[in-house]
Amino acid sequence: MKRLTVLFLIPPFFLVSCGNKTQKETKVPQPKTESAINDTVPSDTHEEVPSAAIRLLKTLPVRDLPITDSTRFDDFEKIGIPDNGFLKRIQFSPEHTDAKNFRLNYKIPFSENFTSAVVTYQSGEHELFTTLITLSKEDKIIDRLEIAYDEIAESAFGKSSSIEKDKITVTDWNWMSEENPVSENKTYILQQDGTFKTVPSAQNQ
Repeated sequence: MKRLTVLFLIPPFFLVSCGNKTQKETKVPQPKTESAINDTVPSDTHEEVPSAAIRLLKTLPVRDLPITDSTRFDDFEKIGIPDNGFLKRIQFSPEHTDAKNFRLNYKIPFSENFTSAVVTYQSGEHELFTTLITLSKEDKIIDRLEIAYDEIAESAFGKSSSIEKDKITVTDWNWMSEENPVSENKTYILQQDGTFKTVPSAQNQ
């Protein structure tokens, strides 16, 4: 009499190994968490300027006229407030590509139609520039004027300003001569629209 052998086919995912306790698992994709989604935002996405940068101008000290500005390396970090993104917001572009260490020094109450603020920044390791900028009520730059300069490579050149209500006198200094320093004055008027106008050289001292 022939013996009948019956085979039962068992699907692979039901196979269990007693030695290794191995079984096939079916994984269900998990939804991304909010943090994971945020991590996928491209790095070049526009970055919003913090609200603190917008408030910075309101907290800036005000200096009354007349003002003498001769900002130097030995005192510029004691003046005003370090920039926290405000200059980027108003698109202040320095003339020097290696500019760094930006500070907002003070405001000048020239007019209620615009804001006047003084900014200092370092160029490289040896130059320091101080600029007077005027801003519209929408925080757009109207005009700018360099009012102070210091360099410590040779300590041969500098710039200072006398700021009054009706005029701004900028003096360039040259100490290259072994005798008395040479100076040259240029006078500007801040007009009602916030722009600087050069006084004709015949009227300059």
